[in-house]
Amino acid sequence: MLGFSLLCMGVPAHAENWRITPTLAVTETLTDNVFLTASDKKHSLVTAITPGIAIDGKGARASLRLSYTLTGQFYSPNYSDTDRLPGQKSASNSHQNALTAVGMLEAIEDWLFIEATGTISQQYLSAFGTVSPSNGNANVNNNQTETSSYSISPHIKGKLFSSAEYLLSYRATVTSSQSGLVSDTTASEWLGKLNGNTRWSALGWALDASRLTNNYQRRDYEDTKYQLSLLYRFNPQIQVSMFGGQESQNYVSLNQETHTTHGFGFVWTPSPRTELSATNNKRFFGNGYDVKFHHRMPRSLITYTASRNISSQPAGVGNTGQGSNYDAYYAIIAANNPGASPEAIRAQVSQVLQGRGIPADGTVVNGYLTNRPSLQESQQLSLALLGVRNSVTLNATESKQQPLGLVNGLTDDFSLANQITQRGFGIIWGHQLSGLSSLSLSLNQQRSISARSGQSDTRTQGAYLLLTTRISPKTQANIGARRVVSDGGAISSAGVGAGYTENALTGTLSHSF
Repeated sequence: MLGFSLLCMGVPAHAENWRITPTLAVTETLTDNVFLTASDKKHSLVTAITPGIAIDGKGARASLRLSYTLTGQFYSPNYSDTDRLPGQKSASNSHQNALTAVGMLEAIEDWLFIEATGTISQQYLSAFGTVSPSNGNANVNNNQTETSSYSISPHIKGKLFSSAEYLLSYRATVTSSQSGLVSDTTASEWLGKLNGNTRWSALGWALDASRLTNNYQRRDYEDTKYQLSLLYRFNPQIQVSMFGGQESQNYVSLNQETHTTHGFGFVWTPSPRTELSATNNKRFFGNGYDVKFHHRMPRSLITYTASRNISSQPAGVGNTGQGSNYDAYYAIIAANNPGASPEAIRAQVSQVLQGRGIPADGTVVNGYLTNRPSLQESQQLSLALLGVRNSVTLNATESKQQPLGLVNGLTDDFSLANQITQRGFGIIWGHQLSGLSSLSLSLNQQRSISARSGQSDTRTQGAYLLLTTRISPKTQANIGARRVVSDGGAISSAGVGAGYTENALTGTLSHSF
């Protein structure tokens, strides 16, 4: 948190630019399976008290967006002698932290910048262990652990002569969890970039160099890359690129191995509402690629992404974004209100999400912690439709991961399977009943499949109904019901079975000050 303290020291105290909002929420959950077990189910009434604070502001040379909550959970009856989370004294005395923070300080005008980020979230230990209900933080799940990630990144940027720009940055990241089943990691990354134009206005060039070091408990991994790119813009709608270089890494060997890299890419923007971009790069593991597509209609947005690259952590670790659903509805509302300020658009987005029971984050495949890097192939499709009284949100994801690295004695999911596939989808329908109340229905599914025959194949499905009403401009209440079914499978690497059924009723009263 030192980085955030430094940022706050440079923040000018202009009230009109900064918004600090304390919050308080109380949630009651009546569940018939508090431990999410296949047999000997235990019912419980769980009271969750969640104070929090949100800071959003931008000054002349500093900005900060921070959201932090601390949830205390109290269980009745008290199952103090049953399974519990690591470090938890009893099932009736637990707490969870949640943090998303990103800050930027312009230390030297137009040259030196310092960025700091921080996240705290609940992450899964195994793809084949118990998957909690989407809104099931009240359940005790030994397949989840609290994970924190903090980073600080100074960087300098500027211009050389009149036709070139440079960027030099360094990022240090520390990631840790409360579970002893996964190792804490540190990472450091150097990145240098030089790009410019030529005497032919349509032709550009770029030089890139990077060095990434990931330190795990058993092994360190290093990856150094150099690349030269040429870019040519045929017209305002089409740009193509070619690139080549060299990569030295020790992911698949104990020694550094050097390979040449080469590839191509393009960006096609047929209209302000549509864009398609893609790159393909030959690397040591084969073809790596990155595809992005989005198309915006008057009241809807469809996006698709696909990639094949090296991954060291689940997407939720270190992610400081507002959430995919938030981004989608922000784009729709901004396009339909061209004269609105960013603050007004954010307020409308929050009203839509909270009022219609739509989570800001549309993640449907949660990922899992591992003790080594992996080769990940993923694709995501999302659709957001905003009507006058109805909204529909659809997210679908597929992820395939293979382990990288020669390490003996590791106990993670990759010790059970040499490829793990996760697929999931979620759909949310929201209906505005009145100016103050709305109803939402959501269905989701997550499935994890092992490539090794006879191993785990787990599937978790959930249905959720939520009625939300606004009591006052700053007070909101909701009641909900859910049913979740998980078919389970073999015992996971975390030693946790996955099968269960659960029914629950929930009620929440929240207030912002």
